[in-house]
Amino acid sequence: MSPVSTSVAARAFLRPAALSFTAGLLMGAVYWALDITSPAPPLIGLTGLAGIVLGERAATAVRNRLTRRPAAPPPAAEGGRPRVS
Repeated sequence: MSPVSTSVAARAFLRPAALSFTAGLLMGAVYWALDITSPAPPLIGLTGLAGIVLGERAATAVRNRLTRRPAAPPPAAEGGRPRVS
């Protein structure tokens, strides 16, 4: 992967990751202000999120397999040009 496409991919990941982290910090502050504890221990919550992601991928793969549709190609890099590995 070239440094330019890595930079684009990193930015595409970092923005949603930063927003998610900020939302988590905000919710932590709200829990602290209300003097309540998190409804699930962090490891249980992360395990649940991993299950959701894996379940979504598995269901998509099964649906594609049953309908004989090929997997969707990865999205093109910014500028509409396909990424070259």
